[in-house]
Amino acid sequence: MEAVTMLWSLGAAVAITLAVLCGLMWLGERRALSHLMLCLLGVATAAAAYIELGMMRSTDPAAFGAWLRWYHLPIFVGLLAQVLFVHFYLGTSRTWLLWTVILGRATVLALNFLLHPNFNFVSIDSLRTISFLGDRVSVIGQATYRGTQWFAVASLVLLLAYIADTAIRHRRQGGVESRRKALATFLAVGLPVLGTVVYVQFLAFGVLRTPVSNITWFLGALLMMAYETGREFILNRRARLELAELRGQVFQAERVNLLGQLSSALAHELSQPLTAISANLSTVRRHLNREQPDVGEISVILDDIALDDGRAVEIIERMRLLLKQRTIALEPVNPEEVIRNAVSLVRAEASSKHVALRLDLQPGLPRVFGDRVHLSQVLLNLLMNGVHAVQARPADARLIVVAARAVETTGEIEIGVQDSGGGIPHAMIDRIFEPFFTTKPEGMGMGLALSRTIIEAHGGRLWVDHPGPQEGAIFRFTLKPA
Repeated sequence: MEAVTMLWSLGAAVAITLAVLCGLMWLGERRALSHLMLCLLGVATAAAAYIELGMMRSTDPAAFGAWLRWYHLPIFVGLLAQVLFVHFYLGTSRTWLLWTVILGRATVLALNFLLHPNFNFVSIDSLRTISFLGDRVSVIGQATYRGTQWFAVASLVLLLAYIADTAIRHRRQGGVESRRKALATFLAVGLPVLGTVVYVQFLAFGVLRTPVSNITWFLGALLMMAYETGREFILNRRARLELAELRGQVFQAERVNLLGQLSSALAHELSQPLTAISANLSTVRRHLNREQPDVGEISVILDDIALDDGRAVEIIERMRLLLKQRTIALEPVNPEEVIRNAVSLVRAEASSKHVALRLDLQPGLPRVFGDRVHLSQVLLNLLMNGVHAVQARPADARLIVVAARAVETTGEIEIGVQDSGGGIPHAMIDRIFEPFFTTKPEGMGMGLALSRTIIEAHGGRLWVDHPGPQEGAIFRFTLKPA
């Protein structure tokens, strides 16, 4: 039995390898339950191969019957995995038909362990030895079949009908991809099931005198389905990478758009230190032109120039960081520092529009895991939205409050941006986070959508509270503590 043992062992090894690969694919994408079903099919195929070798090595009818009794377990798991694969992969099945198939096969399995020696036979009287693939193996000689064998056949026919019906329903959804998936699934699962039905009945009624085996059908189905899902996995992964790249480009466009809105404020903020540097340089020149320059006064002026130069460099560095395209890299950051930097960027713009900015920060806020630049972008979006929202209010009633506190129950840090504007119409509450939805003529409609994406990538939530009509809005988001 060397050749048979090698071939069946090789088949089991291939099945286990595919089971591991499909299991890893499922762990990477838990919602793709079709991958989990292929993992189960691989395990069932390997177990079936082991039991089939046991039957072929049997020397007496009792041992053969015992092996056949346990053979029903991997067969049940394998058929269940295939029918559920079709259900999860195509997603167009008739649920009642699915449960009928599962109930039918479960009944066969239960009866198999209740009846002796197994579901298929009343008794196995003798074995016979035949030549198979150049080796001598045992097959059933004389046996008395049970009449309930037709129930097993009916359950397999019903399973085949379910697969065909599901494939047809999916094909009718239209589209080249739907038709291709339907055909591939029927060829991968339906034809092997049909082969199982015909082969098992030929064995049961003595038309064929070959070993009891389903590994060929199971392994063929496993290989075809693994190829199909692997192909789809690669295509989906490529699509996700392209989507991530596109999302990064949209992030960058939104960031540039936001800085465009802040350009006048940034120009104003830069003009202050640059003007101070110019004035101090003129003063230094006048001191140097004197017969006895005041060295102490010149030193003080140079210190002022250094401070103003540092302010200008800091402003430019913050602009450079915001403009730099990058992926989210989480690291411990000080939330108070991020808030104050964002507020400093919009302070000049807010002042020019007579908007008061107020901070309400809980002392001793713990550090959070986050990306400083992306969190700054979220705060800048919310602050600029607040500046726009309060423009319809009287100048002395334009207020934006940025608050931050630690949530005692969860340990998260909650940051809120509240404006004193006219509030958000209730009809728009559910739409403000949708991409391309905007109420600003110059807006792209991506600010809040991207802000929510950024916060969710940080493991937090972003939402809006609406205190009431004409009471403004409060945008809140949470961050995980470091």
